[in-house]
Amino acid sequence: MIIKNIEQLKAALGGIQQQMDWRTFEPFVRQAEKVYIIPAIGQELYDELEALNAFSTEQTHLLEWLRIAIAEYADLLGGMRLYMHTSNAGKQVPQMPNMGPPSKWMTVTSIKQGIAKADLALENALQYLEKNKEAFSTWAESESYTLDHSLFLSSATELTKYFPAAKQSRRLYLSLRHYIETAQEFFLEPLIGTPQLTAWIARMADDDVTPSPQEEKAWKLARYALAHQAFAESIPYLNINEDWRLVSETDGIVNEDELDAARRQEMLANCQAKAEEFKNRLLTYLNSVASATVFPEYFSSMYQPPKKPRATSIENDPSKPYFAF
Repeated sequence: MIIKNIEQLKAALGGIQQQMDWRTFEPFVRQAEKVYIIPAIGQELYDELEALNAFSTEQTHLLEWLRIAIAEYADLLGGMRLYMHTSNAGKQVPQMPNMGPPSKWMTVTSIKQGIAKADLALENALQYLEKNKEAFSTWAESESYTLDHSLFLSSATELTKYFPAAKQSRRLYLSLRHYIETAQEFFLEPLIGTPQLTAWIARMADDDVTPSPQEEKAWKLARYALAHQAFAESIPYLNINEDWRLVSETDGIVNEDELDAARRQEMLANCQAKAEEFKNRLLTYLNSVASATVFPEYFSSMYQPPKKPRATSIENDPSKPYFAF
């Protein structure tokens, strides 16, 4: 485990005034690592960090972020279980002298703050990995790294850059990831051709490649189009749970009621319009710069010469009238 004892858990959480037993909290820490951390950083890097006893400077910085995320996720996973005692008699809420249960607003605020802190810490850990991948060869060579970089939008940070409404949310990125994969395969690939998409993905995943100015602009347009297309595809299913019921939250209370159809339609129309706009801008740019040396894969398969502007009408010359009078 990355958090191995109660002292590390307390240090990551902060503000602990009461006694905490490691045997009580260890299952929630283990769950947090398996449910949230391993899917994000990959089993290979997790196993490496778990086995180390001495850490490099980069590993120490990474562990600081990961332990904050693990501690907050563990606190969320165990909060209600610890609040209610479980025994052969079922669930009971203990009544202790000089101690009272937290109010509803305190519980709601605590849950929301915990989610925000955990997500932010995990996103910062992933950003740190990206910026220092040379120090984490195990991660850079793992399937987790390859999977992320097979997508034009490979992280919550990148998604937010081209779709600001994402607000750096790792949870939103993970929920949109399959939509991004689908949009890349069925929206972008038919647009630019499989050879060009394959070539771009290979170059993006190669740390030794410096994108050309043409690639930088084309990738930027492609990412804008993909981000809006992926979100547009997800909109009809927003707030629908696994039982196909619409879910909303009011002051911490989950309600199953209808979403505002007008607002949903407005979001859908806006995203579809943006996706179409950047798709057309990408095609226009590719057709204006593609050649046997610039984007040769696109040029040999999908290239269409820019359309010539229509001929304009010729102004009459007063000195040369069409009709003689």
